[in-house]
Order: sequence, then structure tokens, then C-alpha cells
Amino acid sequence: MILLLISINHKKTMKNLKLKHKNIISPEILKSQLPKQGGMGFLFHPTDWQTLSFIYENVEEKSPEFEEQLWQMPPFVASEMYYNNQVIGANIIMPIPIEMWIGSPTRLKKFRQNYFFPTLKLINDCNIKIIGMGASTPYLCNYGLIERPIETPYLTTGHGATSATLLKLTHLACKKTNCNYKNIKLAIFGASGRLGKAVSNYIAKYDPPQELVLIDLEDKISLLKNHAEDLLQNSNRKDLKLSIHGFTSNKPLPKFDGAIIVSNNSAPFLTTEDLRKSKFWIDDSHPRGANIEAEIASRNDTLYIECYVRGPEKFDTNFPFRLPSNRDCYTCCAEGFIAWQEGIASDFVVGIPDPDKIKLIDKLLNKHDFNLGPLSGKNGDLID
Repeated sequence: MILLLISINHKKTMKNLKLKHKNIISPEILKSQLPKQGGMGFLFHPTDWQTLSFIYENVEEKSPEFEEQLWQMPPFVASEMYYNNQVIGANIIMPIPIEMWIGSPTRLKKFRQNYFFPTLKLINDCNIKIIGMGASTPYLCNYGLIERPIETPYLTTGHGATSATLLKLTHLACKKTNCNYKNIKLAIFGASGRLGKAVSNYIAKYDPPQELVLIDLEDKISLLKNHAEDLLQNSNRKDLKLSIHGFTSNKPLPKFDGAIIVSNNSAPFLTTEDLRKSKFWIDDSHPRGANIEAEIASRNDTLYIECYVRGPEKFDTNFPFRLPSNRDCYTCCAEGFIAWQEGIASDFVVGIPDPDKIKLIDKLLNKHDFNLGPLSGKNGDLID
């Protein structure tokens, strides 16, 4: 009876708990601060349970009751973004961690209906004209192709800027680990997905290494085979080698020199020993390819880094991302910024961007002074 009473009281406490935002801005205030022609936005969700503490003061331990309360919390504007000391946009958050919806069609539909569509209206009310889509939000809206209830804001998935930056980071990682890029075996995890296809198409056409190793889940093997054939046909390197691997937790990984991770997964899947088998890893997956313990344990044996860019002088995201400074941002945010700066009045990157579109976006990143920042781990630690 005592245990039952404690349980009932705990549920009542959870039911009555009001999550306290660390910061929240009304659409009216933001609209008054933005340029008259409108601003840009960065839309994202928590990538793990720990990042909830970036936006709420009183985050509870994970439980069914607390998850239910999170489903009741509306999307909100968390902070302004600045450029040249002027408000030019905002960070907009849908406060449901990826693990609560990524693996369930029912919850995905719920998230889309209860959060994504209402968030578009919130963004439109702020006079934000285009949004860069962070974390797994591209997956949420079928990579910008889903039918939407309102025309604006326009969307850009970030996959053009991400693909361009991943190639640059691969060259830098090769330099840091004494690899000759033209001679390496480069693995791409999540190769059958939209971003996986975009980055492998881009690399194969414009700057192919000796071999690409395409990796995805075992049930994606047929997709990997078809993609490998397309890459061989379109590559500018006629001696490019392609191999494929169906990933399962009980099957050893193939040999490769470096890896790009662009998968959407509900939980980390790489072990410390997996990380030690490759000279470098560039992780743009959500939530992450390897857990923090594996990342730290393997730090003396391999290079495991985050994918991001450093923005121009006086660019300020004004949000506590796991990045070296507020001038640094994820590539999907950078893509939203350059689309806004270029006056794009339509969706910018949706679906799978072709290599020529990615090359154009790479030039725009350079034009607007988005460059590689210092090497940073997925956990936010600077790496010498």
C-alpha cells in the first residue's frame, strides 16, 4: 500500500511539473527585431536526453511520465541569431528528443502533425522567410518534399553544405592522420539514405579516393548495390573501386582508412574497438555514431570529429551548441544563412542535391566566409 501511494504521488508530481524554459522569445518581439524583409531560422530538436538541459531548467530523468509531459510542450523560439550586431534570425526548437520518435511510424506521424506543421506557422508568424533544418528534421518532412499547409517559410535541408563540408573535413582528417587522400579507402555509413547518396555522389564525381566503402543496414543491401552502380557510371575516376557492407552488430566491419557517418539512428552503434580500427571518423549522424564513452576511450587511437563550420566575423548563433564558439554552427544552419543572404525566395535544397548543386553551395559557403573551424569532438571537446 505504501509503495502504491508513493507511485501515485510521483505521477501526480510529474503531471503537475511545469517545465521552465531557459529562454523563450515571443514571435511579436522577434518580428520587431528582424529586418523588414524577414530573417532566417535554424530549426532543430534535442538529439539526446542530455541536450534537453540546453533549453529547460528542470529536466527530469527519463520516464514514461516525463516523456508524456514533453509531448505537451509546444515548439518555441529559443534565442535570436546575430550578424554584424543585428538580429537576423532565430533558433527554433521542437522539444522532443529524437529517441522518442525516430523509430516509430506512429510517433513520427504524431511529431509531424503536432509539432512540425504548427512550428511552420510559428516561424511564419515571426517573419522568418527560410529555415535551415537541423538534426533529423529533414527526415521528418521527407527532405523538404512533404506537402505543407503554408508556403513560407521556405526550407533547405542542409545536405548541400553538409556534403561539401564533409569532403573538406575528409581532406583535413587525412592531413592530420598522415593519409594520402587519393589512396585511401573511405567508408560512408548510411550510404543508402538521402544525405549518404548526396555526399557519395559528390565525392565520386568531383574528388574520388581510391575506394568508397558503402555501408548501411543489412536490409539495404540491394539499395547499396544499385547506388554503387550509379557511382561507377558517374565518377570522374575510372579506376574507382566500390564495395558494400551490410551492417549488423555481430558482423565485423570491413577494413577502411577513414569514415563519414551520416546515418539516422535511434542510438549509438559503434564500439570503442570499432573506432580504433580506422584512422579517422567524421560524425554527422543523429544522435551520434558512437557513445561519449567510446569517443573518449579511443581518443588516443583515432580521430573522431564533429561536422560543423565557422561562420564569418560577427556571426553569432547565440545558443549553447556543443561547438567551440557561438561563431560556429552546424552546416544546415550555414546553408540557411547563405540562402537568406542570396535572397532565395523558394525552397533551396530538398530531396537529394546533385553534385553540381553541392559544388555551387560550396562556392557560396566560401563567398560568405564559412570555413572549417578547429577540430572538435562530437562531445564538444577541442582536439589538438
